Amino acid sequence: MNRVRHRMEGVTSLVENHRHLFSNVSDIVVRVPSQRSHFHLFRAITTTADGHRHLYFGQTGLSINGTGPFGGGPNHFHRVNVLTQITQGHRHRINGTTTTNRVIRNSRP
Repeated sequence: MNRVRHRMEGVTSLVENHRHLFSNVSDIVVRVPSQRSHFHLFRAITTTADGHRHLYFGQTGLSINGTGPFGGGPNHFHRVNVLTQITQGHRHRINGTTTTNRVIRNSRP
């Protein structure tokens, strides 16, 4: 079975004079037939900075630039805008877009 995934990576917002790096691959695909689109779920942990790290999770926005029946196709991507979990009394924003899709061959849902 083949699955479509997207890479998400970048730098968090600046809070308390530090930032964290984040890097992950999207997981479950959720189809939205009424919108002829889909989104992805994700979950990961930032890098360590200032002696701590943050868990983050959520869902991407609906597909952008998709050509398939559920907004797929080789050039589609998704917007991402979530807050990390609170660690040491603060949280960071993760904001950006995913890469275009990548097919992961012979993977299980």
